[in-house]
Amino acid sequence: MASVFLLSAAHAGPERAFLDLEQLRTCARLDRFAIHSAAERPDDADLLMFVETSGHAGHYFEQVRRHPEYRARPAESYVFCSTDRIIPMLPGVYAGVERSWYWPSWTRPSHYLGVRERGHLRYSSDHEDRTYLFSFIGATKSHPLRQRLMSIEHPNALMVDTQAGPLDPGSLTREEYEQRYADSIKKSAFILCPRGGGPSSFRLFEAMMLGRVPVIVSDQWVAPTGPDWDSFSLRIKEADVRSIASVLEERSSEAHRMGVLAREAWLAWFSETASFHRVVEWTLELSASAPARAGIRRYASHLQLLRPYHSARWLAKKLGHGRR
Repeated sequence: MASVFLLSAAHAGPERAFLDLEQLRTCARLDRFAIHSAAERPDDADLLMFVETSGHAGHYFEQVRRHPEYRARPAESYVFCSTDRIIPMLPGVYAGVERSWYWPSWTRPSHYLGVRERGHLRYSSDHEDRTYLFSFIGATKSHPLRQRLMSIEHPNALMVDTQAGPLDPGSLTREEYEQRYADSIKKSAFILCPRGGGPSSFRLFEAMMLGRVPVIVSDQWVAPTGPDWDSFSLRIKEADVRSIASVLEERSSEAHRMGVLAREAWLAWFSETASFHRVVEWTLELSASAPARAGIRRYASHLQLLRPYHSARWLAKKLGHGRR
């Protein structure tokens, strides 16, 4: 049993800066396991969890490292962040951790707290209307892989690039778009879940939530530990995009059973009543691995600053500070 103090190092500003923090606090209040608890004060907590959204606490968690609570208790401090294109400079639970840089003693892969049943995105036990064998509705500009997906042809597939197709968000109200997006998932047996800006995607967990089979197309995605992913999802290598239609035709008879298991896994691991417990459990695993984090390898993640995206952002930040 652990007591965790949830906080953020983000400065007061846009409401979105504290979005994940508020969502995880809500999950703590709704937690059905009642094993771990959210502490009212940091002094009463076994662990400190900095819950950060996007770059509001610094793109590389600079503000976390400068925060007085972190400086006082670095060994008990961890990060939860579901932002894409991050570098896990501090140990924690991340949705966007990449396989090439994954170190189980330093990070745990996670999900998106924002995937919740609301509006049109609500589960229905009606599995009769499966108009499409598979579908993908999304923007292709976030990664070349998504552009390659659009070349897939199948008579019972729905493939829409929202930047150019009839579901362009700019031509619909938000409610109209969300309804059509939700309907496309509910009418599909399999949901293509390619990587975007990061190795994971909201769509993967939305498919599970709605009882559909996620088809994960992301070589760098690391599955959150715990669920039996092979029982309810499919993995397709990015190089094998052309085989997707034939693979899904062969597995079509399994879609209903796998969809039921996907929904059960989402409820058990990623729903509002499960998220707080699971995040704390993953963090405790990291805490137990703390001795293995000694040594030079703890700085290996800094090498990612040499990658073009991160080096350009870091340089722009430095130059911007210089002008002020």
